[in-house]
Amino acid sequence: MGSIEYGVAELGVPLIVVLGHEKCGAVQAAVSVVKENATFPGSIGKMIEPIVPAVLKAQGQSGDLLDNAVRENVRRTAHRLRTAEALLVDPIKAGKLRVVGARYDLDDGKVEFFDEA
Repeated sequence: MGSIEYGVAELGVPLIVVLGHEKCGAVQAAVSVVKENATFPGSIGKMIEPIVPAVLKAQGQSGDLLDNAVRENVRRTAHRLRTAEALLVDPIKAGKLRVVGARYDLDDGKVEFFDEA
């Protein structure tokens, strides 16, 4: 987060792309937590914990759970950056910064932008 804030506040970065990717191992681990009550030790568990709400939301959607959870995690992260990170809110309101969400396909290299506020 510090690097993002530095980029915006000190360097005037105009765009932040929250990029999820196909077959994400961290999201797959969060799916395992939700579906199988899996646990992961140490920092791995701490990394996965914030992804669990995205998996829970994705459970009610049609299609592939993992891919839907990747997209929900991107949406949640982009939303948090747009609304809860103090150093980003003012540049966004002033039209100097945009935060967008996208998904990278590992198989064909395409990037799909789907969360643009």
